[in-house]
Amino acid sequence: MIQAAIFDMDGLLFDTERLCTDAWKTVSSERGFSMPDSLFRSCVGLNNRDTRTKVLSTMGGDFPYEEFADQTRTWMRVRMDENGPPEKPGIRALFGYLRDAGVPIGLATSTSEPSARWMIEKAGLESWFSAFAFGSEVATGKPAPDIFLLARDRLGVSDSSACVVFEDSPAGLRAAHAAGMRPVHVPDMVEVSPEIQKLVWKTISSLEEAAHDSFFRY
Repeated sequence: MIQAAIFDMDGLLFDTERLCTDAWKTVSSERGFSMPDSLFRSCVGLNNRDTRTKVLSTMGGDFPYEEFADQTRTWMRVRMDENGPPEKPGIRALFGYLRDAGVPIGLATSTSEPSARWMIEKAGLESWFSAFAFGSEVATGKPAPDIFLLARDRLGVSDSSACVVFEDSPAGLRAAHAAGMRPVHVPDMVEVSPEIQKLVWKTISSLEEAAHDSFFRY
């Protein structure tokens, strides 16, 4: 049996990547910028530092990234403040199964701690988690394994192979594999290449598909 389950957040627990796409398009349009959709897709799963690097390499060094990022966060916060983060199907069913099975749950998100905690608390999910690891806490973000190793350590687990990681992004799946864990792919917006698919332990269409004993046997 597994010893821990670690979850990504954006695009996995919450349907926020589509919301973020709308924010990028709205803010860039209002400011007169033309940002290709491929740029957003390439940033999915990355922390703010790596996202900044990608955006500036595409848009140019004089692009006002900090102002743009603040405005997109504000745009998203306003909408989530009204309705809460849009939850993906099966979160609570899977969390309930894991709790009943005695498996601790961790969060490992590239999102900064203040933003991530706000979303988790807004959704009323904070009590399910035994440990948190945020993108602002690690020197190297996904696809490096650092954030998953930090979550594992905070969960008190020493065996990476006994940790199952639920992820939607290519960067996150690569990071989980690099950490020696068992990556579960739950597809969202970004298509995963055959090369990355080879790193995946299992693929499911929604989290509720994992809420049973046979799923976690290995």
